[in-house]
Amino acid sequence: MAASITPSLRSALERLKHAGSVNGLLLCWRRQILINMLPFEEFRAERLLQTIHDARAHFASGGDRDVTTFWFGYEGVFVLAVFKGECLLITLHTHASEVDFLRRAGLTFLEDTQLLVQALLQPAPDDDASRDETQPLSEPGVDGLPPQATGPTKVIPRKA
Repeated sequence: MAASITPSLRSALERLKHAGSVNGLLLCWRRQILINMLPFEEFRAERLLQTIHDARAHFASGGDRDVTTFWFGYEGVFVLAVFKGECLLITLHTHASEVDFLRRAGLTFLEDTQLLVQALLQPAPDDDASRDETQPLSEPGVDGLPPQATGPTKVIPRKA
């Protein structure tokens, strides 16, 4: 699944990466990494993803709280994790003052991502009404192929 949606989201994610002081992005669906643009190895990205999901599950287990945003501060870098539906966007950035802008941009991006992921996972059934609107040019023959022209055939001689 990740291979089929990665090309369509990568350019939008690249634009988001160049917004403000963003150092890295991680786009996930459930506990699966779709696009890793973090400045470190894949296993560290997977560990970060699992830790964020575990933190969300921990806070949700205590009651009716549904945590949709985490923001952590470390020495020199901040981690913003935004959940929308089954998608998660993790952003590494360096300026604390940009967190509200990045959260809003991330939510907008995730709304579009969620629609794309749902469309890929649950394609709309073929609409029978649209099939009824178009008519075949001719009815198929007994063998399933279009009927052949019957009657005299005109042969056009080729010029040498």
